[in-house]
Amino acid sequence: MLNEGEYSLVPSPGFVVKTALQIPTTDPTASAGTKVFLNICYNKRVPEAPSGFEKIEEAIMRDDWAIPVIVSSAREDTDKAGSKCLVYDCCANTKILQYALRDSNVRLVLIESCLEVAEHHAGTVFSRGILSTNDWILLNALTFFLQTISYRN
Repeated sequence: MLNEGEYSLVPSPGFVVKTALQIPTTDPTASAGTKVFLNICYNKRVPEAPSGFEKIEEAIMRDDWAIPVIVSSAREDTDKAGSKCLVYDCCANTKILQYALRDSNVRLVLIESCLEVAEHHAGTVFSRGILSTNDWILLNALTFFLQTISYRN
């Protein structure tokens, strides 16, 4: 049951980004180096970027970009090897994700936005050393099941 002012949305799958905790969260069972998976997903109810993406390279150079992202709380799961990992669902607007799938610059900006919002939400820092254009994979289906995301407007 949602409290007053809270909303929920059911995200659709996009792709997964793999990184690791650089600075652990307040969770005593999560240590530096713990794998983190960000399910980059979408829903039309998430706000669009205020300035659009027509000139994203210029906006990046001015450090004047923002992509609204709604992030779930972390949840524990296990990776393919059976090791503990943390999973976050990072939900962007449908149009933004579609554009990111076509344009690698927008995709990298979306990934960085998701990393920053999830870090802020969790009070941690994720490694950028694992993340490169070769380290994330566009998947037809997500590695981890998406969950309904509750958020406050």
